[in-house]
Amino acid sequence: MIVYLHGFNSGSQSHKAAWLREHLAPVPVFAPGYPAHRADDALRTLRKFIRRLRRENPQNRKLMLIGSSLGGFWAQYLAPEFGACLVLINPSTCPDQTLARHAGRYHNEASGEETVLTVQDVQALRKYRVEPCNPKVPTLLLLDQQDEVLDTSIAKAALRGCGKTIVYPGGNHRFEHLPEALPEIRALYAA
Repeated sequence: MIVYLHGFNSGSQSHKAAWLREHLAPVPVFAPGYPAHRADDALRTLRKFIRRLRRENPQNRKLMLIGSSLGGFWAQYLAPEFGACLVLINPSTCPDQTLARHAGRYHNEASGEETVLTVQDVQALRKYRVEPCNPKVPTLLLLDQQDEVLDTSIAKAALRGCGKTIVYPGGNHRFEHLPEALPEIRALYAA
């Protein structure tokens, strides 16, 4: 089974989650709703969700975490704990730094709700940073070179030596190259 973890100010009904469900079928793709920017709540919610999935699907022990942006941060943290392989899409590897200047109120396009990001929320993310990455976790890093939100060189450096990295020319933070990356995602899941 595959669990897609959305980024900050997104949600379980995001376009990427729907696309992955459609194109990775018949493998089930689950996309939990969780407060990605609230460190302790996010971790508690995701652990509970993954444990419940494992209990309800004892015959399907294979787990892949696909994380986008801040969801990549959580996927990287949780993959070793759950023995999962990992796909990181334009991941945030140090959100306590990259989100620091973005405290404020946001309209969540996926849920329609308002999201409030506080300085305390940002600072709390620091204790969950994974440094260095875990080379024992099978990892696929997917980057759009023109990501306007996160500097791709940061993720490349943080994840050097931890699996396969593919940098696509152009693109943006939403990641425009899922169709091109699909064979790589399937291959990692099948490995």
